[in-house]
Amino acid sequence: MNQFETWNPSTNEKLNIYKYMSDNDVQQKIQKLETSFDTWKKMSVEQRIICLETFKHNLRSSIPVLAEIITQTMGKPLVEAKLEIEKCVSQFDYYIEKGPALVLEQNFPAHYAQMQVRFLPMGIIFSVMPWNYPVWQFFRFAVGAWLAGNVILLKHSEITTEVGLFLENLVVKSLDPVLLQTVLLDPTQAEFVFAHKSIRAVTFTGSSRVGRRIGELSGRYLKKAVLELGGNDAFVVDESADIVNAAKVAVAARLVNNGQSCIASKRFFIPKRNVHTFMNLVNEEIKNYTIGHPTDKKVKLGPLAHKKFFIEYHEHIQFLKKVAAHVTDKMSIPDSSGYFVSPFFFLIEDSMFQKESNVYHFFQTQEVFSPVGMVLAYENEQDWPALVNESPYGLGAVWMGDREKFNKQQLHLKFNVGMLAVNDVLKSDPRVPFGGVKDSGFGRESGEFGIREFCNIQSLGIK
Repeated sequence: MNQFETWNPSTNEKLNIYKYMSDNDVQQKIQKLETSFDTWKKMSVEQRIICLETFKHNLRSSIPVLAEIITQTMGKPLVEAKLEIEKCVSQFDYYIEKGPALVLEQNFPAHYAQMQVRFLPMGIIFSVMPWNYPVWQFFRFAVGAWLAGNVILLKHSEITTEVGLFLENLVVKSLDPVLLQTVLLDPTQAEFVFAHKSIRAVTFTGSSRVGRRIGELSGRYLKKAVLELGGNDAFVVDESADIVNAAKVAVAARLVNNGQSCIASKRFFIPKRNVHTFMNLVNEEIKNYTIGHPTDKKVKLGPLAHKKFFIEYHEHIQFLKKVAAHVTDKMSIPDSSGYFVSPFFFLIEDSMFQKESNVYHFFQTQEVFSPVGMVLAYENEQDWPALVNESPYGLGAVWMGDREKFNKQQLHLKFNVGMLAVNDVLKSDPRVPFGGVKDSGFGRESGEFGIREFCNIQSLGIK
């Protein structure tokens, strides 16, 4: 088929039917960006900032409309959709203030009379973006890439196609030259884009399975790549932790974005003497999360984003119920044709958790992308580090306990991850790098390191 459909996950109603673009259509989009890049790269950083200020203003003005599109296409509560866009505005604020210094040429003493390092744009960045944070995960890299002088070809998730098209129209309205073009691609067309000489880099946020394919194509055609892939983040509760607070933070860390977040905590490691208390506290805390239609201001958990995730959720909980020693209560969900589900935490039965078992494999390798937490009890402090790092993923983690103990024992060295939070939910921030290790990908977004990912770092020596 040469077309696809988008659906409202709250009502299971069809939104739109779209046709995939032909290779010629995509070529025309790339040519438009080639022309824009020739102009944009010659502009000063100060001139680019003036353009980005205009776009930031228009993005802020569009919050009510864009938030409704997000809610309609992937089910995020409307209040949270608005907050997501406001966070994007803060990404502009950060780079408009700090960006010029981050791409300013640097002078070094060397074997030339003048030795400079310059941060130059690479060209057209091919961006393949996900549905779960459909604006934040785009702008997290895009603002820095634009300020550095690049332009962007965007392939958004089919689920949130309307968001990608809205962003293109907003950029066309706000910026001259045009810095963004959105394409509707069949997966079989990906290699055509990678092979194009004007595509100089790719950034992908999504599953590790697709990330491997992106990595293969990047290697074949020698394109710079930044891959922000899956996560199976650990949440470790130390014996020094306040178990009441730990349970409260654990629920927030698991249910963020209805569990549909790469940095949502998914594996919970609890001292054996506290584990049943933890499960009981979690059971009560979950009751503070209202499930319902995402336009209701009181709702914290909307539907899952798509039917396929709804089916996968039920497969996961069916499996986990068979191997759990303790399960939290089921919450009431709306009587609706939408993809609403109850959150659960499952305490894994000790006798089922053997290294060669399918339970162990599921616990360590499955990225459960729904409001489902898996809990494991550990005997002593020497047990959890190996279990935490046994997962092929290495995106983020949370440690709960005495901060002085964490610092004194250098417990950050126990975690093989790209990001770590102590005594709080793991959060992204425009000011600091975001990214992981191992099967969670490579490269960084945001902050000083993010803006330089898509720069040609050129050494210039003058005798």
